[in-house]
Amino acid sequence: MQKTIILIPIILTAAIVGYAVLSSESDATTTIPNNQLNWHTDLNSALNEAKKTNKPIFIDFYTTWCTYCKQLDETTLSNPQVQEKLSKNYVVAKIDADKYPDVASNYKIYGYPALLFLDSNGGEIKRIEGYVDADTLLNQL
Repeated sequence: MQKTIILIPIILTAAIVGYAVLSSESDATTTIPNNQLNWHTDLNSALNEAKKTNKPIFIDFYTTWCTYCKQLDETTLSNPQVQEKLSKNYVVAKIDADKYPDVASNYKIYGYPALLFLDSNGGEIKRIEGYVDADTLLNQL
């Protein structure tokens, strides 16, 4: 009987923690209004698609606490012209630097947002650090 009483709080705690973890796994695309792109949320899946399609990779490194990252999603990345150019010419990825700090560190990402352009093997072509408006990004795409 005492074992059951001890196990109940442990099971409840595990269930609550599991629910909290699963519910916090938000889709990176939900922050982009009118999103028309298939965003990868990890580098490996983006690299695999880039190799298959022979396209470069566009990565948006962000964090959930970054105000300028949210602004980038709401204005720049939701722009229909930006989405069209990205869709036609790039494999796109949104990488949460807090979830994948090793990937951010590997590319020497120290501030957010950071936009990286990679070749299909993961080599850096260029980067844009900080917030940019749609016109500025369109000129870089």
